[in-house]
Amino acid sequence: SSAQTDSVFEEKPSRFQLQGYLKDLQTVSFGPDRGSLSTNNLLHNRLNFKYQVSSALSARLELRTRLFWGEQVRHTPGFAQLIDYESGVLDLSRTLVADPALVCHTIADRLSLNWQSRHWDITLGRQRINWGITTAWNPNDLFNAFNFFDYDYEERPGSDALRMRYSRDGMSGFDVALSKGKEAKTTTAALLYRFNAREYDIQVLGAWYQEDLALGGGWAGSIGEAGFKGEATWFQPRSNLTDTTGTLSLTLESNYTFEGGWYLSGAYLYTGSGQSSPGAINQLATQRLSAKMLMPFKHAILMQTAKQISPLFTANLSLIYCPGPDALIIFPVLTYSLNDNWDLNLVAQSFFIPENKQFKNQGNSLILRLKWGF
Repeated sequence: SSAQTDSVFEEKPSRFQLQGYLKDLQTVSFGPDRGSLSTNNLLHNRLNFKYQVSSALSARLELRTRLFWGEQVRHTPGFAQLIDYESGVLDLSRTLVADPALVCHTIADRLSLNWQSRHWDITLGRQRINWGITTAWNPNDLFNAFNFFDYDYEERPGSDALRMRYSRDGMSGFDVALSKGKEAKTTTAALLYRFNAREYDIQVLGAWYQEDLALGGGWAGSIGEAGFKGEATWFQPRSNLTDTTGTLSLTLESNYTFEGGWYLSGAYLYTGSGQSSPGAINQLATQRLSAKMLMPFKHAILMQTAKQISPLFTANLSLIYCPGPDALIIFPVLTYSLNDNWDLNLVAQSFFIPENKQFKNQGNSLILRLKWGF
């Protein structure tokens, strides 16, 4: 006999969701000089709350809390102020502890309401607005440009903004966003239009970008079996619309996956306002970047390869070379999945600049990261 329809219990999905992770990072940094060895410890917790008010309306709150201690905290002047940044309209950043060798900081980097219908998607509040297409550098990412070397921030920063997206067929549509910071000069208002042509996904954008007017676009497609992507944005100061003070930010990228599982990618970045001084390499891991200045150097070339050695073990190697200052950065990452909720990473970053026609090491970091997700 078959069961009655009303006798089968169907559990309704919960309106409330909680996800997150806890990470422990042990870092050793050292340079070419004796006595330069220093250690740092970091506990990194993230809590992602979501409440489904109705089928169309949802609310989101995401908290990022970090506890730092060790020699790098003691030896870095103003360490607490360095990590306590808040560029949005709302002050959602707090330094809970600021001792000479111990700093605890928390920030709500997502706080938003989202409404969705068949064709519309509207979000108000602190959110991630991702307009980038390529992997490493995104000149089209006007709202939330991120630092390629900040490997421990997968979610990337958010903006206090109103964003409205419209799409009729999933292949084309427009995206308009308005973000306001603490100061008037940090306001960004932008319109992006996406469409598909000749098997390429294409986007064009125009923006009132802080103190500039911005015009740009990007594409994603393939040449043969190799992926081919690119982005470019021109920034022109509004106070000098007719002169040559504007600057271009452009990136090109291609990638290919071989039959044996090897992944190879190459990218080039041009930063019109970049420089040729090798000294900027020391600030790469900490400085806050923008779509206008994604690297401090005028030219940057990235070569990246990855291989899944086994279902649980993945190896990744990135090499970045910056012509002009001849800076070289080596960035390997090893990832091992302990089980469904636990991951172990070994990360290294080494920086080199030329001296007497040879590359001289300027600094190194070795990081062991254990992550538990829930």
